[in-house]
Amino acid sequence: MLKEPLVHFLLAGGVLFAAYTWLNPAPAPGGDSRIVLDQAQFDHLKNLWKAQWKRDPAPDDVKAIIDRYLRQEVFYREALRMGLDHNDDIIRKRMSQKMEAVASDLSTLMQPPTDEQLRAFFQEREDLFRLPQAYAFRQVLFLANEPQAEVKIKAVLASLRQGGTVPQDRRNKLALAEDWPLSSVQELDNAFGGGFAEALHDLPLGAWSGPVRSGYGWHLVRLERSQPPSLPDFEEVKDFVARQYEYYSVLDAQDRVYEELLAKYDVAITAGDVPAAALDGLSAR
Repeated sequence: MLKEPLVHFLLAGGVLFAAYTWLNPAPAPGGDSRIVLDQAQFDHLKNLWKAQWKRDPAPDDVKAIIDRYLRQEVFYREALRMGLDHNDDIIRKRMSQKMEAVASDLSTLMQPPTDEQLRAFFQEREDLFRLPQAYAFRQVLFLANEPQAEVKIKAVLASLRQGGTVPQDRRNKLALAEDWPLSSVQELDNAFGGGFAEALHDLPLGAWSGPVRSGYGWHLVRLERSQPPSLPDFEEVKDFVARQYEYYSVLDAQDRVYEELLAKYDVAITAGDVPAAALDGLSAR
C-alpha cells in the first residue's frame, strides 16, 4: 500500500490540511466564530423568499431558509479566511458595484431641488431637453419590386397634385399608416429606415412631392408641418427635468466619492504599451 500513488496523495493532502489548520487557528469564542441571524436579517430573507414564491414560507421553508443562510455564511467566512476573494474578477466587480451604490446613496441625503436649481439645470443642459426636428405628413407607398412602379408613381402624383384622392389600392399598404402626426426624425428613421426623414427636409409644405426612398420602397409625400429643433417650455417638462436632475446628481456623487478615494492612493502604471493620452490626469496623483 505504501507504493500506491493514491496513498501518497492522501498523505500529502493530510499534511497540507494540518499545516493550514496550524497556521490558521480557529477564532476564539465570541469572535468571528459567532453567526447572528437577527430579526432584520431574518425578515429580509423571508421577504426575498416571498418575492420569489409569491406566498409566506411554511415551517419547512423557514428551516430551509435558515439552513441556506448558515451554509452561505459559513462558506463565505471560510473563503475569506483562505483568501479566495483575492484576484477574483467577479468578486472585484461585485464589490465595486456595491461601493458605487454606497456612493449613490449619498445623493439621497440631499434636500429636494428647488425650482431655481431645476431651472438652472434646465438651462445648463439644454441638449438633454431640446426637442428634435419633427414632421407631420401624408404618404402613399409603392413597393420597390412592384411592376411598372415608375409609371404608377407618375400617374398617382399627377392626380394628387390636381386634387385627386389616394387610390383605394394604395391605402394602408403593408399596414403602413397614410397619415403621420408630428413625429421626430428618430421615430421616422426607426419606422421607415435611414434617409427617409432627411429627405423630408427639402420637401415643400402643403404639396405632394416625391418619390422618396425608404426601406419599404418609394413614397409620395405631402408635408403638412415641419417643426425645427426647439427648447420646450420649462413648466411643460418640469417633471422630466427633475428626474434627469436626480439621475445626474447620482452620477456626480459617484464621481466626487471616486475622486476623494482615488486621492488616497498612489497610482503607478508600469505597463509599457499604455498610450500617453490615457495617462492624462493620472500623473498628477
